[in-house]
Amino acid sequence: MKTLLEPTDFETLHALAAHGDNKTAIRDVIHYTYFEEEDQARSFAKSLFSKGFHDVALGQPGADEGDDGFVVRAHHDGTLIEADIGERLSTIRNLAAEFSGDYEGWEAALVLDE
Repeated sequence: MKTLLEPTDFETLHALAAHGDNKTAIRDVIHYTYFEEEDQARSFAKSLFSKGFHDVALGQPGADEGDDGFVVRAHHDGTLIEADIGERLSTIRNLAAEFSGDYEGWEAALVLDE
């Protein structure tokens, strides 16, 4: 099993913290994973849905430029506490590897204390 958080995850978390992010706030986290084959992308998307991810969508981001790859965009609601986000990242990265996908990363909105 992969490490829960990778260097780019820490960079993102530190950048959000530097701007005053409340890491305990529950928010929408969006993930992007790329595939060469549609069948693999569809199977991955179904697995993500069964693991509690929502708004799982399959698309072809570069179809206009002749790119025949596929992207799966998936969401989960959670905090940016390292153990919480790390568990979700571990799940999605391991599934991406299982289905021959390339996990490209995540994004989340900055949440400030009021």
